[in-house]
Order: sequence, then C-alpha cells, then structure tokens
Amino acid sequence: MAGKSAGENILCQPQGFVGSEQNHNSLFVGGEKGDAVICPADGIIVNAGLSYYVRLDYVVGSNLDAGSCFDDALPKVNFGPGIDMKYAGGSVTVRIADGRRITLHGMTGDRRFKTGQKIAAGDTLGLLAYSYKGFRTPSLMIDISTPQGKVSDPMAPFGLKSTFVEPSMLTRENPMPAEKIREDLDVLKEAVCELYPSLEDKLPAAEFRAFVDSLKATVDGPMDPGSDFRYLLRQVLKKIPDSHVALQQDPIPDGREYLSPGVFLSYCDDTLRVLLAAMPQYAKYIGKIVTRVNGEPAADYAARAVAAIDGYDGRVESMIQEENVMLGRYGAMINWSQGASAYELEFADGTTATVPFVATNRYPGTDTYRRIYYWRMTNRRMTEAEAPYETRVLNDSTAYLGLKEFSMLDTQVDEIRRFLGSCKQPNLIVDVRNNPGGDVEVLSRLLACLADGPMDRQKGGYGQVTKPGPYASFKYSLNRPAEDIPFPEFVEEGGRWISRDTLNTCASVQPDPDFHYGGKVYVLTNAYSISAATLFPAVLVRNRRGVTVGRETGTTYHSMTALKFVDISLPNTLQPLTLPLVKEVFDETVCERLPKGRGLLPDYPLPLTFNEVTRGADGQTDVMLDYALSLIADGKYLSAEDPFAEFDKAPAPAGSSRRLYFALGAAALLAVAAMLLGKKRKK
Repeated sequence: MAGKSAGENILCQPQGFVGSEQNHNSLFVGGEKGDAVICPADGIIVNAGLSYYVRLDYVVGSNLDAGSCFDDALPKVNFGPGIDMKYAGGSVTVRIADGRRITLHGMTGDRRFKTGQKIAAGDTLGLLAYSYKGFRTPSLMIDISTPQGKVSDPMAPFGLKSTFVEPSMLTRENPMPAEKIREDLDVLKEAVCELYPSLEDKLPAAEFRAFVDSLKATVDGPMDPGSDFRYLLRQVLKKIPDSHVALQQDPIPDGREYLSPGVFLSYCDDTLRVLLAAMPQYAKYIGKIVTRVNGEPAADYAARAVAAIDGYDGRVESMIQEENVMLGRYGAMINWSQGASAYELEFADGTTATVPFVATNRYPGTDTYRRIYYWRMTNRRMTEAEAPYETRVLNDSTAYLGLKEFSMLDTQVDEIRRFLGSCKQPNLIVDVRNNPGGDVEVLSRLLACLADGPMDRQKGGYGQVTKPGPYASFKYSLNRPAEDIPFPEFVEEGGRWISRDTLNTCASVQPDPDFHYGGKVYVLTNAYSISAATLFPAVLVRNRRGVTVGRETGTTYHSMTALKFVDISLPNTLQPLTLPLVKEVFDETVCERLPKGRGLLPDYPLPLTFNEVTRGADGQTDVMLDYALSLIADGKYLSAEDPFAEFDKAPAPAGSSRRLYFALGAAALLAVAAMLLGKKRKK
C-alpha cells in the first residue's frame, strides 16, 4: 500500500490463525479504508474479478467484463444467500517476469481492467476495502503462486522473515487393504448417484450400482491404490461417458517403474499398423501392418484397447474413431495388467519381431505420445507464453483463424476482433480442432463478430440438478464445504429440479457494432472439439451462419453436464475426481441434422484415415484443412433448404429460456479454477 513499509500492520501471516481457521499461505495486511493499493512489481494482469471467501480454503467469485471496474461490478453481483457483500471485494492477479503470480484481494475502485494489459510497479490497482469476514477492519489479502500454480511464500519477496511452510507430500497405505478399496468404490458410487444429474441418460441408477458392486467383488486382496486402482476407476467412468467427468492426476506419485511400449501401434482404416518407434532401432517397423500381437489377432487386440476409451459424451462416435489411433496408451494399460514385457508382433508380410517394453517412471510414452499425434497438437499451445490463437491469410479468397482454446486475455480477444473486422477475404476457416473449451465471454464476443443479426434460434434452454442441496457426498469435497447448498434457485417441476433463467447464461448473441466479418464461415471440428468448442460451431450452424467440416464434436449438441463442479477426494486412496453438477440443455430441436445424443455432426464429413494421421505422403499436409479449401474452391456452403425451418415455426416451450448455457471445458483446467476463483463464466 502506498506510503507503508514492508511488515507494517500485518494482521495474519502463514501458519497463523483467523479465529479457529489456520491460514496456510496468505499474508493479510491492514490499513485505512481507501488507502491506495499499488502493484508490487512490473507484470501483466492475467485476472481481474470479484471474490468472496466463504472460508480461507473456499472462494466464490466472477471475472470482470473487459474494461469494467470494481465499483461498477460490485453493486450488480450476487454471490448467493448468507453472504455479507461488505466482505466481497476486487481481486487482481499480476504475472511477473519470472512467471510467478501475485494476487491482491480486498479492493474497490474505478480503475478499468483488461486482462493482458501491462502494469508497472507502483501503479495504483485499487482502494483498500475488506478481504475476509474474519477481519472486521479493512485488509488486503496477498497470495503468491509459482509458474506451475503451487502456493508460494508471500513474505520473503517483501524482505520479511517468513513463516510460510511448504506443503508436505500426502501419504497412504500401499498396498491398501481390500476393504478400504471397496469403501472408496462405494463412496464414488454414492457420489455419482447423488450428484450427477445425467446418470439416467446413460443407464438406470440400479444398473450403475450393480456394476460398481460387481467391480468391488473382484477386489479380493490388497491393491496398489495408485495405477491399479485407477484402472478400476476408469471402468466406472466408462459407464457414464461424459467429457466433463474427469479422473484427475494422482496426487501421490508412487515412483513405480512402468513399461512403455518400444513401438506405438495405431488402429485406423480397420488395420493395425506401427505408427512410431520409441527408440531408433525400431524405426524400421514404422508403417508395417500388424496381423497379431502376442498371438492375438490384431482386430481383437484393438477391440480390447477401444473398450478402455472414455471422456466423451453420450452417443458420440468420433472419439472412439480418433482414440483408435492412440493404441499406444491403452495397449500399454492392457499389457501392464497382464504382466507382459514385450510386443510379439506378426506382420502382414510374414515377418515377426519382438519389441520389448522400456522401463520408465513416467506415464508410458507421455512425451512421445504427445509429439506424434499431430492433430492433438495442431491447435494446442504448450506454454502460457504461446498465444491461444493463430491468424493468417491462406490465399486471396480465404483467411484462417485457429482457436486453441477459449480461455484468453481481453487484449488477445481484441486482437482477434480487429483481425475479423479488417478481413477482406470472402471465406474464413475457423479451426477449433482439439480445443478444450474456455470462457463464455470470449465465446460470445467472437461469435458477435460473425453475427449478421441476432443469433438466438436455440429453443428450450434449462438447467437441471439432482436437488438444490445439501449433499452428503460434499463431505469428501476438495472445493465445496459440506454444508454448501449450491442451487437454492432451482424449483421442482414434474419430478425434476429445474432452473430456466437464473443460471450463469449467455444471452442471445448480438452483432458486434465495431468489428464484423460478413463472409462465408467454415469451422473445422473433431472429437476433441469439446464444451465451448462444440457450442461455438453449434451456434453458427443452428443460425445458418456457417458450416462445419471434419468430424463429430466430443460434446453433445443438445446438452452437456457442466457449469458447476465438485472435486471429490476418495477417503482412503485419495484419488481425486471431478463431477459436474448441472445438466444444461440449450436446444430441444431434434431432427435429422441434429440427432439426439450425438455431438454436432459435420456438414461436410471427413472420415479419419491413416493418410491424415501421418499428414499425407509428405508428412507435412493438413488433410482436413486441404479438404476445407477444396470445398471453398468448389463453391460448397450452406444447404439450399433450411433443415431447421419446420422447428422454428413453433414457439419455444412455455417458460423456456432462449439463452445459451455454457460450461467449463477442459478437465485439466478444473483444478486450477477450483484453487483460484470460482469463476462463474469459466467454461
């Protein structure tokens, strides 16, 4: 704070207590209300929002709109019943040069923020207000995290003698007694039945319970609570395929040496081939057709691997097709369980090879696996420094916009808007392959640049939960208090708990008055176009403002289960899982173009072939992009007849919302979102 000395008026430091709560990683500093809060170092603003700490380890909040300020936003926000808004305040996170993030919470003020804007040490961020209900006087809450997102010392950087203690590693029994393994399966079973509102869409609850009980019966002795138990968990998740249900990373690395395959096998075009060699001496096998693996026919081996695939929604078919190409991962899982130490391969040309597995203490083939499957990397950035988008002009008639995710800084969104507004090419290819989703505000602002008029043809939107709360399973939650009632606004309607208007929604998209692209829009999609990356092309297709090229999206068109989440830690194994809590329906139009239970199907499908996997004959060709360019050259675009015309004649169902519901996409982002802010717009 301006005019203060380091160490002055500390209210609480790490390992101290606020009432009966122990404070592990925050520094609280007091002052007079209205004192200027200044930036402690040069950096970039990566988040600005409003927050309320229910407890020191549980925060709710929302992002500021681009160009907004705390004083404008605070009177409009409602964090729910029982919250004293006096202790809700503004928060700013600054990323400094070494990658650390400094978060300051407890401010008001009229400074307007955009994420991505540069900030200098000494610049005023806001005015001191209240950071936590445990302090009845004005206070500033200071947190620092590492580039990897771990909590860090908030005292030493200011020259203070520190009381911060690094978090210690969790421990657990290994091997774990069978009764504790079975207890964790019971906890998961009850959590899914109590919390997951889309269970009956997948299978009857009684059938789900019976399946988990059958798995419990197979546990007849002590088990490794890490990888072996996670294999059981994946079988449970396979019964409720959902791109927003996630088995998170094991919090306790066991140091166990795994066996990674010396070659990676790929099943595509109904043929098993060697896709890649993990070591140079096996490169001679790349591209060879495999007829048997360890004596088992290739098709049977591939079928067992395919049975392990999860992470997709409903009746989506494209995920299975694309995951077939990644048999290295699932093949390795099969061989661990069988204790195999090598591939005994028989090739179509009559030759054979023994390819041993390689000992590694990492997930088998992780680095190699990520490098080789090119489309998994085509639109994914690997570091925070890389831009989450790409713009370029392909030729005189076509421009390209690659969207790697919908989580962007405001300044980056503005750059894309300017690109779209200045684009003179009559055709635009938007690439959302491998895009895991992101932020609803980003999604709507980009759609607005493409809108020729209101895009609001979706009909019948509502949200559904199992009950308003409380939930018994929350006692195992990492991110929600046991007594939390997250859905007080939901009402019972026909035996279901429904809300049509009070969820976090995005109103019908209106055209951007400043930046507009009016040409033809072609969107590239695949199985890894998930969550917001499904909704983006869905809005364009439903409003006849664009066409899709490629393959079915990984999230279903009509609904998804998302919006709010709970992270469950199983009590014995400590394995963390994320379950979505809200079934979001945003369009009830079911027709040939939009079949029930499927992802958004492409207008111009491109079946996956090994030629695409290997990037064409030259190894450099983006086959799907080339296909889109050929469609443009042939003048192919919207169908002559509107496939939705009949459905749009009828009014929306009584009481339904014409709004679009959005949700968090990438499971990998969930843990970060839970630790930092409950960002209401996060998809």
